[in-house]
Amino acid sequence: MLVTPSRRRATIRLLLACDNRCVFCAQSGLQADAPDGFADSLERARGLSDELTFVGGEPTLDPALPEKIAMARARGFCRVGLQTNGSRLADSGYTTALARAGLTDVHFSLHGSEARVHDYHTGRPGSFAEIIAAMRAVRASELAFVATTVLTRSNFRVMDDLPGLLAARGAAGWLVSVPVTAGRAATLRDRVVPRLGLALPFALRALTRGLALRLPSWLVGAPLCMLGPLATLALADESRVYAPVCDACPARPSCPGVDSAYLARFGPGELAPRPLPVPASAEQGDATSAIQRMFVGVGERAPVE
Repeated sequence: MLVTPSRRRATIRLLLACDNRCVFCAQSGLQADAPDGFADSLERARGLSDELTFVGGEPTLDPALPEKIAMARARGFCRVGLQTNGSRLADSGYTTALARAGLTDVHFSLHGSEARVHDYHTGRPGSFAEIIAAMRAVRASELAFVATTVLTRSNFRVMDDLPGLLAARGAAGWLVSVPVTAGRAATLRDRVVPRLGLALPFALRALTRGLALRLPSWLVGAPLCMLGPLATLALADESRVYAPVCDACPARPSCPGVDSAYLARFGPGELAPRPLPVPASAEQGDATSAIQRMFVGVGERAPVE
């Protein structure tokens, strides 16, 4: 089992198996973890944080998930979350069982405001209906939830309705994530990876709508120079690569840059030095920080191209 820290919350990857086949999956091609004692993984995670999220693959495919949640709470984790595609949580009885075991929050992956968009990205018809049912079940069990949307060539023009959908269902926060050119996203890059100069204005408009609805909203993985005044909404992310023009940029220490494959394909023309923005990870109050920590990312990824 892989144990990692992520935005100040530890994660444990329970398995790599998944019932979706997302077009942007950055884990596709990874080898399954060597067998490892869960108690040892839990101990290592507790040394990193007092908050934990179980990730996959799809962690709800682990039949022992309720017991593992209970073990995590008994070990002293004050918050135990789940990063999921939502398919199993559409079963309200299962969701109730996880809540009773000690689950506190859920991190969904939602990639469109209607079935034709979301199901295209997940590669599984019916997945949109399931995630909407899962949101109802999560709220009925009094669990907090957030959602991440991966920004792709197929959804950037139709993101405007996502903030309203999430706000109406009681989401605690929303994150738009620029895809990493790894795994299946590398194999299908022409279907997946958008030209950022075209896609980011749509994403920023949708984020602005989220904020107007009082839905805390952020973006991750985009070069800060392309975000204008909304660079303040960028969450910290792992560094990728930089163009020579980035050397003189005062924002570079906090900027993720771009994937090497993106730079090779589109060149550095979209990038330019900009004043250093105030990062979204700056002190914003305990409630906002707690929401941000729920966005744990995907953890280990296949090699980036």
